[in-house]
Amino acid sequence: MQRPLHRALRVVLGVFALLTAVGGLLLIFSPKPVVMRLFLSPPEAEVSTLLLSMMKELGGFVGMLSVMLFFASRDPARNVAIIDALIVGLCILVVTPLLSLYTLDIRQLYPSYLIWGRSVVRLALAALLFYLRPREIVQAGA
Repeated sequence: MQRPLHRALRVVLGVFALLTAVGGLLLIFSPKPVVMRLFLSPPEAEVSTLLLSMMKELGGFVGMLSVMLFFASRDPARNVAIIDALIVGLCILVVTPLLSLYTLDIRQLYPSYLIWGRSVVRLALAALLFYLRPREIVQAGA
């Protein structure tokens, strides 16, 4: 019988799988006007063909992540490595926007509080996943 934490983890991973699948499809199939809208209407010169091409490839990686999260949601105890990789990836995604904020001139495109807020939400999600991840039970005498 699964513990309640495993059920909660399955739900969280299922929601992440669904959101990443939708995001991956959006990245793959979105035309330039949708990309302009997603990026909060930057200057048109900032959205190049190379950026659109790279976004479509990134959509493929997001789709791959979605499939891995779906498999992990089916049996979290057997797929702890995927959950750990997601936790580490979220921690990396906490640091990189803040690094961009201080090394690039990104404040003209996005307000600083949005970047900080995204990082805080990602850190909270990583902490939640770390709390919910299955732990090994060490049995005495084994």
